[in-house]
Amino acid sequence: MPRDALKPEGEEARAEVRDPLEGKLLLTYQEVARALGLSRRTVFKLVAEGKLRRVHPTPRSARITRESLLAFLRSLEEERPEGTGKSVVDRAREVLRRFGL
Repeated sequence: MPRDALKPEGEEARAEVRDPLEGKLLLTYQEVARALGLSRRTVFKLVAEGKLRRVHPTPRSARITRESLLAFLRSLEEERPEGTGKSVVDRAREVLRRFGL
């Protein structure tokens, strides 16, 4: 039996999609990049610009707070210029909608 035959379809398939952030309060740069659909380099730039908040739970580990990620996504919704195509704002809205954030 092919593997695809075992995969659920429709609503059942969507129910299996999990929150990539898994309820974490502190996120790695990679997790934030994956959630936003951006590169790690762009996430580093957003931190340097002060758009995302970085904390150090231990001296050698930097994490981004979930709260700052959500605030960043909300700020993108407010800044959306009219008449623009699919952008970071649209992707952010999609992330918020898909994972119920």
